[in-house]
Amino acid sequence: MSDNQLANYSIREMHEADLDFAAECTANEGWLSEDRTTLEGSIKFDPHGCFIAEQNNRPAGMCIATQYGKSGFIGELIVHSDQRGKNLGARLLKQSIAYLKEGQAETIYLDGVLKAVPLYEWHGFRKVCRSWRFSANLDGRSSRNVRPMKVADLEQVCELDMAAFGADRSFFIRRRLEIYPELSYVMEENEKINGYITGRGYPERLYAGPWIVEEKIENPQDLLLSLALQARGRPISVGVLDVNLKACALVRSLGFEARDDSPWRMSLGWPDDLGTSPTCFAIGSAAKG
Repeated sequence: MSDNQLANYSIREMHEADLDFAAECTANEGWLSEDRTTLEGSIKFDPHGCFIAEQNNRPAGMCIATQYGKSGFIGELIVHSDQRGKNLGARLLKQSIAYLKEGQAETIYLDGVLKAVPLYEWHGFRKVCRSWRFSANLDGRSSRNVRPMKVADLEQVCELDMAAFGADRSFFIRRRLEIYPELSYVMEENEKINGYITGRGYPERLYAGPWIVEEKIENPQDLLLSLALQARGRPISVGVLDVNLKACALVRSLGFEARDDSPWRMSLGWPDDLGTSPTCFAIGSAAKG
């Protein structure tokens, strides 16, 4: 593409009026969990980190950069099918990297689908580990120490998540409870919360995560099994970093199988340990970690 043709494209902030286009993009990729509601949450969190590429006022692509202080996460990098081959993906990626670095991010992460890994490596990202996508039909069961999450639990839950994940995801945890209260659970012992899980439910599938459990808890699976009571015949998907050997072994023991096309967790900068604690049993989102 010539410089003049590239000049016809611009990148701007995403607005609520763009959500239908953004949701169409994620649906076309088969990313069921990244629906309009999820995308709207990103705009509410930080509209300046949500980008649209366009030509002559026509949206052509999108990308979302989430700032977590000294860490950042890039997701939803999609160029519309009729606009590919024009270097728009690289331009959106560069814009997102620049935005996060301006916000003082020292390390930037993403979950790179296999076909896009060369693009990310070209821009300096390196592979950290596989970010497995597990799926199974799971029979749920209740547990004496697992109960539905309440608003009053959020302070403890967010402190627990901050210690495990390594950054502040409180906005997204609060929003998850607000939208999916029936899919949010805590594990409690002597009035102390030592684990939690949330999910997102769709007609075709239930997505589990984040799933955080303190070390030395004997039955971390009780949270997932409690959530599975809400599946009602739907398969459950859960994303697990392969550096968490215990979590990978646990979900496999429950009958979960990993997709061969699971993405790579990749990073640009140092350190690269966001979300790699053994207490992080499942990621919260492919687009936000």
